[in-house]
Amino acid sequence: MAVSEIFTQINTRTIEGLMFHSQLSDYFCFLGLKGFSKCQLYHYYKESNDYRNINSYYLKYCDKLIIPEKIPDPKVIPETWFQYTKKDVNTSTRKNAIQTGYEKWVQWEAETKKFYEKMYKDLIALGEIAIAEDIVKYIQDVNKEHAEAYQEYLELKAIDFDMSIIIDKQKELEKKYKKKLKEIELC
Repeated sequence: MAVSEIFTQINTRTIEGLMFHSQLSDYFCFLGLKGFSKCQLYHYYKESNDYRNINSYYLKYCDKLIIPEKIPDPKVIPETWFQYTKKDVNTSTRKNAIQTGYEKWVQWEAETKKFYEKMYKDLIALGEIAIAEDIVKYIQDVNKEHAEAYQEYLELKAIDFDMSIIIDKQKELEKKYKKKLKEIELC
């Protein structure tokens, strides 16, 4: 695989990630969970910044534009939800949806970590050591996000997705991620 193909794949996965976090933010907002929604919004903006950095890096060091390809829609939100309003969501549905949403997030990050590790290996195999070393920061970022998502999932599972505890946490999470959003350094 050529460097251009690797960057096309990285670009595609990054855009998929933006779509994933955007949809997961809407998913949690629809459930009335503003803290969880704000968390996903934070990851959306952080990865939007990564997207710009990846494209800028390729232009600067490879002197080319990344060749775009068709981006698959991650379809995080179940199709059936589009016929309802937020007030139609009952406690049982909300509880199950939280578990499903977190499982999707954990799985997404695990797959993304493996993806970046493969891209790193492919660049090393091509002898593109400097470029591969720049990819390491994305591996580290996604590894950290995966660990965070998995830990949060385990904590929610430990309380059996108790809605009263989850609802109580939302304002604190919303405030935390609102602050983190302000800390994102734009490219």
